[in-house]
Amino acid sequence: MRPFVSIQRMTILQIFMTCLFFICTSITPAQTPQRVSGLGVSPAVWGVLEVPQTPGPHPGVVILGGSAGWRPAYADIAKAFADTGFAALAVDYFAETGRDTLREDRHKKWLLWQETARNAVTWLQASPHVSGRPIGLVGYSRGAFLAVSMASSAPAVKAVVDFFGGGGAGPDSLEKEVRHFPPLLILHGEADSVVFVASALRLRDAVSAQGGEVVMHLYPGAKHAFNAPWSPAYSEPEASDSWRRTVEFLHRKLGN
Repeated sequence: MRPFVSIQRMTILQIFMTCLFFICTSITPAQTPQRVSGLGVSPAVWGVLEVPQTPGPHPGVVILGGSAGWRPAYADIAKAFADTGFAALAVDYFAETGRDTLREDRHKKWLLWQETARNAVTWLQASPHVSGRPIGLVGYSRGAFLAVSMASSAPAVKAVVDFFGGGGAGPDSLEKEVRHFPPLLILHGEADSVVFVASALRLRDAVSAQGGEVVMHLYPGAKHAFNAPWSPAYSEPEASDSWRRTVEFLHRKLGN
């Protein structure tokens, strides 16, 4: 019986190690944020870069996710942007600071997140994949607030896409944030109970009052994170339509 038990244990161990191998190899480096900025850049930029297969340089897109932190799906989004002709960098702006658990933490870390986003724009535009071409920001929820808060202070940014976000979350007023603002596309669900549609309307009005260009599309009945595959509020029609609008808008504003 002992040899049988030994073989049985070995078989179980082999199965376990095989499963572990497939789990580990399925988490590819392409799905995990890597430090892309040099040692002299602070805060450092961590993210996943995806580039088109066609010869460049290409316009760039910096992707800023929500308050839950990094998800592998953001790397998938970067790949989808690359497939449409953009050099896309999905940024984990919590990599250097960690997530905030209290409102006080958010206020302390906000300036660092802004600087991380600006550093990401600078790094991507200087990369050979972009080589000085314009950059667009695509923000989701918290990332949309972040994009709005720093877009005017990053000259390379020539377009912003705001998914279910708004403005005025940082220390600056909304009116100050949107001075000399690049063209803006707002995509928001009318049934959003996390970031109410009123936030999107205030942002639209503030940009318009400054003479900025803003396009807004509201989805009746859509909730927060309506285009996020991991969200219970995910809706394929709204996700597909908002993706089409995003790509068309960025191509118009950043060029092909």
